[in-house]
Amino acid sequence: MHKSASIAVVAALVFGGVAACGDSDSASEISPQTSPTSTPASTRQEASPQSPSPQTPRELKKGQTISVTTEDGPAEITLLAVDNTTAIGDDKADAGQQYVVYSMRVKNLSTTGTTEWDTYWLSNPRWSGANGEADSPVFVVGPEDPKLIPYDPFTSTPDPRPGEHINATEVLGVPNTPGTLQFEDDGTAQFNIIIK
Repeated sequence: MHKSASIAVVAALVFGGVAACGDSDSASEISPQTSPTSTPASTRQEASPQSPSPQTPRELKKGQTISVTTEDGPAEITLLAVDNTTAIGDDKADAGQQYVVYSMRVKNLSTTGTTEWDTYWLSNPRWSGANGEADSPVFVVGPEDPKLIPYDPFTSTPDPRPGEHINATEVLGVPNTPGTLQFEDDGTAQFNIIIK
């Protein structure tokens, strides 16, 4: 009951302030039917500042650590390195393609239980090219280059248990244009890595 009275008082102050600040013509247009006490509950909820708004995914940059939460709980993800190239050692990307190489550290922040933090989605981002081309990046199997040692993709690392962390390096084939790797877990956008 106290909350309803507070909302009515705030609404009266807001509407009263708007009427007082407007010109005399606009004040006369406010009818008794639109008073704050007669506003339907559904309208109040839609206008509520507590309603979640769509968020733009965060950009993860080299050396940066972000916190994410999935159904497995909270984790910290650090982007250790990111690069793009058309050749890794003797391996050359197909015409019109490039390799994107990224290394991450993933730490399971859960403090209890034995739930492993699933890293699968970190190896399967979506590609959105600056030219509008969408693509599913192709996993590149084991390119040979001393700079990639240790080359250890997420599929070869265990999912970390509470308090554990893993390091993984992925090599993906994507169109040879600037773009964005978009990482999402079960349809929830988590972060982006921009490739220039």
